Amino acid sequence: MPKENQIALIEEFVKVSHYEKSLKKFGMNYIYLQMFKDENGKEIRILSTEQAESILKNFNFNSFKEKSIYNAFSLVSEENLKALIEFYKSPNARMTKFGDLFINNDVIILNFISYLNKQIEEYTKDKK
Repeated sequence: MPKENQIALIEEFVKVSHYEKSLKKFGMNYIYLQMFKDENGKEIRILSTEQAESILKNFNFNSFKEKSIYNAFSLVSEENLKALIEFYKSPNARMTKFGDLFINNDVIILNFISYLNKQIEEYTKDKK
């Protein structure tokens, strides 16, 4: 877990980097890839668009942030967190025409995908 002074920096980084929006955008792309299942050579829809959107609507970002994002960024030095914050405050932070640059690591992505898969499974368990 991060030190108290790191928490404030992580919070600021999350805010200026639009981390919640970026994580949810990643999540929606992931869910859309999971909406169909190949069954006997046919692509079958297993999740509706409404169900997919509901998964992210009900996602508790603050809880996830405190468990996964704090943990992942606790290994980043205060100096580097400050540099990331300054970068995201600069005009260069929007490096692509598609949006903000999304910084993550294995802890964040694996925990988020695990959450998404569990939610997808909840929606589809009755169809099995």
